[in-house]
Amino acid sequence: MIKIFIYVVIIFVGIQFITIDTKEHIESDLKNEIVVSSEIKTILKRSCYDCHSNDSTIPWYGNIAPSSWFVRLHINDGREILNFSEFKKYDADKQKDLFDRIEDSIVIRMPLASYVWLHKDASLSQEDKAKLKAWSKEEFSKI
Repeated sequence: MIKIFIYVVIIFVGIQFITIDTKEHIESDLKNEIVVSSEIKTILKRSCYDCHSNDSTIPWYGNIAPSSWFVRLHINDGREILNFSEFKKYDADKQKDLFDRIEDSIVIRMPLASYVWLHKDASLSQEDKAKLKAWSKEEFSKI
């Protein structure tokens, strides 16, 4: 039994050296950030920005493998798919596609259940979802 414990500790310590490069804060030009009303900005910052902006907050468990792998991969993937800090850099077609996909995303999968489980305040109420849907439809029609 002691040997098993020692092996588990060795493996646990060893996997700490397997890291995924994710910067918590990336310097970005504010002129590239999406421009929205303060009400929408509050919802986005609370529920979306940790994975979909250059200003993420990596919690303590995001520094301990293997949970760090999931946290950091989600941030990297989220930034790749949609980054509100870089939104104005996207061409009109990409912006239109992103606005079109927002409605489905918030209804089906966003924010991720695993994220909401640990960040209860990130949960979107029906009112929040309705506001985001209306906002995304409005922005889609403007492009």
